[in-house]
Amino acid sequence: MSTPPLPPGSYRPATDRWGSFSKLAARLPEGSLAVVDRTVARLHPGLVPALEARRPRAIVQITGGERAKNFASLEKVLTGGLALPRSGTLVVIGGGTLGDVATVAAHLLKRGVRLVQVPTTLLAAVDSSLGGKGAVDLLARGRVVKNPVGVFHYADEAWICPEFFASLSDAQHREGAIEAWKMVACLDARLFRKYTRQPPPLDRLVKDARRLKESICAQDPYEQSGLRRVLNFGHSFGHVLESLSRFKLSHGDAVGLGMRCALDVGRRLGVTPEPVALQVEQALEQGPGVLGRDRIAALVQRASLKDVVTLLAADKKAGKSGELRMVLLTGIGAFDIRDVSEAEWRQLWPAWKKGIRP
Repeated sequence: MSTPPLPPGSYRPATDRWGSFSKLAARLPEGSLAVVDRTVARLHPGLVPALEARRPRAIVQITGGERAKNFASLEKVLTGGLALPRSGTLVVIGGGTLGDVATVAAHLLKRGVRLVQVPTTLLAAVDSSLGGKGAVDLLARGRVVKNPVGVFHYADEAWICPEFFASLSDAQHREGAIEAWKMVACLDARLFRKYTRQPPPLDRLVKDARRLKESICAQDPYEQSGLRRVLNFGHSFGHVLESLSRFKLSHGDAVGLGMRCALDVGRRLGVTPEPVALQVEQALEQGPGVLGRDRIAALVQRASLKDVVTLLAADKKAGKSGELRMVLLTGIGAFDIRDVSEAEWRQLWPAWKKGIRP
């Protein structure tokens, strides 16, 4: 008997293909749906012609960025894919926000179509294009809540095209590197020591990060065992800071600041040894270049504690009794998952408002 095909969006081991986009585009089945970041298409004039050569059913262009992660963008993609058969392919060429929208669309179109991820930012390459998660933001009570509506829909392939990274700014390189170093600090002590001695070249950074994330997703593909929560290190307070900035703070930079907060919480609770917290924080400053604590202060000074409590309560990583479920380091390459009460993290609020290390 032949093995039945996997249901659409099911876990699939990562299949990465490296090369130029023009060559990899020849793999795209004719009649596919392409979702393209408008800015990327402008910076890389050969992109759209390479897609058009495959006679797509539609090419949907959307300007990427957090503001694109909404139901209006999702509807635009779904409309573009109305004629796509269930056996069709959706290819998304863009950063993490566009990849999120396209992942949700791929899950919904015809109850699931084939997905190909082509990350054009370093952040998307090391993180969001791998792992099957897609989500859109929701406006609630006057504030944007990040990622409350989402799906798991694993890509069949990812195309890693280094040409796209050449047009990235220093800030975009930094936020991608932050996510990569996050995984190394949590999961691989040997690699962390190696990185602190000599930061890796770009291709090595991407390959290491994708390997580490894939190793976690393979064991916990749908976040059921709890292991995959390690990938949320720095995200709880990172998402809060991102929301408080009204998304002027990039996701990668927000995670970097959120890691500072998580190290503070770990130290306060006696989970993260002081030398470990200091070593990781210094490595994040000297390696990817995490932003300073003054940025935390600038954001929390304009917010009330009530605002922060509301944002944390909406966080899908909250514990059963309302506590904040956080990833805390117990050592380099080692971690624990703890439920942190409001009373515990509020002790750090005065220091965060002043921009100092508690």
